[in-house]
Amino acid sequence: MLLSIQKIPEGHSVLSQSVPVIGEKAEWLVTAGDVSCIAEIDRLQSQIHIRLAYDCVVKAQCSRCLAPVICPVAGEFRIVLQEKSRVPARNALPEEDVDLIFSDADDTVDLAPLIFEEILVSLPMKPLCSESCRGIPAGSDPAVSVEYDKAVDPRWEALKKLQAKK
Repeated sequence: MLLSIQKIPEGHSVLSQSVPVIGEKAEWLVTAGDVSCIAEIDRLQSQIHIRLAYDCVVKAQCSRCLAPVICPVAGEFRIVLQEKSRVPARNALPEEDVDLIFSDADDTVDLAPLIFEEILVSLPMKPLCSESCRGIPAGSDPAVSVEYDKAVDPRWEALKKLQAKK
């Protein structure tokens, strides 16, 4: 979500935007469509307070059977932006209370990394296709099941002979 700093008016405003998941983020966050975001923005001189709500559908794999799982994800979080100025303002917040510092030369601020981080944190650690999922049945998927009857490396034959002597 790109915010045009110069276009944000003083006071309260609302911005709605769809954020596509592209680039390296698309490798580890697969969504069904864009992430829809609504930002309620309050600007007071050098500070911008944002309450950002997001909503999307994430495609994942069941942690037991590896079947596709659709996870609807929605949430909201707050961000505080502050302008970095040469002269400290009277209403400036301490640096530890600010999420992002921007300069007056910045045209835009990209909030997409913060949104994607929130989405990843809100996903279940081990998604399940259903609570009753029993996992992969033995021998059902040759790409996943382990096959122990493969040919043995001839270098291990000496150990087999030792085991047979017991």
